[in-house]
Amino acid sequence: METTLRFRSFDGTPLEGTYAASDARSDAVVILVHGITSSRDEFGLFSGLAGHLAKEGVPSFRFDYRCHGQSDRPMEKMTLSGIVNDLESAAVLGLAQAGASRTHVVGMSFGGGLSAFWAATTEVAVSSVVMLAPVIDYREDVLGQHGAIVDDKLSNDATELLRDEGFVEMDGIHYGPALLNELRFISGVEGLRRLKCDSLIIHGDADSIVPYASSERFVTLNDRCQLVNIPGTDHGFGVGDDEDLSSPETKEKHREVFGIISQFLQKTAHA
Repeated sequence: METTLRFRSFDGTPLEGTYAASDARSDAVVILVHGITSSRDEFGLFSGLAGHLAKEGVPSFRFDYRCHGQSDRPMEKMTLSGIVNDLESAAVLGLAQAGASRTHVVGMSFGGGLSAFWAATTEVAVSSVVMLAPVIDYREDVLGQHGAIVDDKLSNDATELLRDEGFVEMDGIHYGPALLNELRFISGVEGLRRLKCDSLIIHGDADSIVPYASSERFVTLNDRCQLVNIPGTDHGFGVGDDEDLSSPETKEKHREVFGIISQFLQKTAHA
């Protein structure tokens, strides 16, 4: 059974999520953190995973973080620290709803590195972290790959855009000054390096959004992290040109991912 829950983040930002209960009693709850420009269902990936976990006896809580889904905040107001606080509040609520004592966190894309950062810094008990096609280096992903950093500073063009518009636009996404200033200090790289629990990266080697090579590089930061390839899949584990992740072939790949996650959660259940 699924229930819509409304809650607030540390700074009072109103948020909404979906709690998926399981019939069996579980001492852990899985928190699902979506990617940028997405929402709690993650094009069916997270709603499907929640259903799979419920059948396995594991409850989950997926939520829209600020500036996404049911949140009416504009994208340029998004901050990395705000998302981390949203995740903290979601975890506390998920634990209370499930009557559980510990969490597993699953982060997709932009939510991946932040999930690792949160898990490495929170006082909430975290048994494991799963990152799906994760963004790990936010500085590089938001600015560096677009040539918007010169001599370790925002480029002149990006600076002018920020001054004139109040945000920098990259790939159609508006990044405000608060988030830009956080990029040097909130890092999935440091999060993954400092993680004290087992972690898993699942990534497709045909990913056109977040290169598979980045996961190959970052998995070496922590000897308790492992990388699993889903061959031939794009971002979100889509097959071919399936941008909305709805084709039968993509759904079959999703079921493969769900199975890998379930096995990993069972392995780390008592960590």
